[in-house]
Amino acid sequence: MASKLSSGAVATLLLVGATVLLIASRPPAWILLLLGSFALAALYIVARTRSRYDPLDPRFGSCIPPMSKPKTSTGNVPKPHSDV
Repeated sequence: MASKLSSGAVATLLLVGATVLLIASRPPAWILLLLGSFALAALYIVARTRSRYDPLDPRFGSCIPPMSKPKTSTGNVPKPHSDV
């Protein structure tokens, strides 16, 4: 428990330090966008690896239903339109 708390505190301090450094150095906007997208991607990867949620697991109730092939019968086939 203590190691998780200390690693969280270290990560928070690193994040605050990096934010202060970026604000103080005033880099171009494209660098901020690039770093922001990297940060969001890293946050997504960390959240997905620490989560036990699986969208395809039926125990979570949000399972994607299997695809069913449409039944084709000769009576329901649409006829081509003729505008002549």
